[in-house]
Amino acid sequence: MRIFSLDTSFSFFNFSVVEDGEVKLLHYLDSSRKTLENLPKVLSEQCINLSDFDAFAVSVGVGYLTSLRIGVTFMKTTAYVLKKPIVSFENLYLLGKFTPAPFPRVPFLKVSTNIFYRVFEEGNVSEVKIYGGEKIEGSGITLDKFREAAFLERSYYHPFFPFSAYGGIYAYEFLKENPEGENVFAMEPLYLKPPA
Repeated sequence: MRIFSLDTSFSFFNFSVVEDGEVKLLHYLDSSRKTLENLPKVLSEQCINLSDFDAFAVSVGVGYLTSLRIGVTFMKTTAYVLKKPIVSFENLYLLGKFTPAPFPRVPFLKVSTNIFYRVFEEGNVSEVKIYGGEKIEGSGITLDKFREAAFLERSYYHPFFPFSAYGGIYAYEFLKENPEGENVFAMEPLYLKPPA
């Protein structure tokens, strides 16, 4: 099974090609140009023909809402038109699942002025929350670019985390159990508002 996986959460975007659970291609671009401007051009340059894929995966956040909406809408439309399954993935979940840090794991990402996080205990994962100064115990996990947002005593910093690659692997495992994928009409970016 060939899966095209896309992450447009932040100013950079990345996509991956996953075949039978293995990452065959990872492309990363950090550009001043907008995602909608870059995406068709980069796919063409990389000779990516989306009709050649069996399924799709896309990040629903957390991240910048405009770029997320572009990525989600692009992939939902592609999956719907090509009549192929699609799976969404959430980047905080991937950070917590695929980083071998001690429990509790606390993946976090900064979006604008908000810090979004989850808490991974052994066998339990919290909902996505917005950090409001509360005391949290655990191992922080984030990208190096968010180092200044660290709020835990012990944190692990990824210089780069290939969200699309791990999202493609996640989608591959999901599709083995659910070959129809997710409902394309129910898939939306993750929206959270800070407490008033």
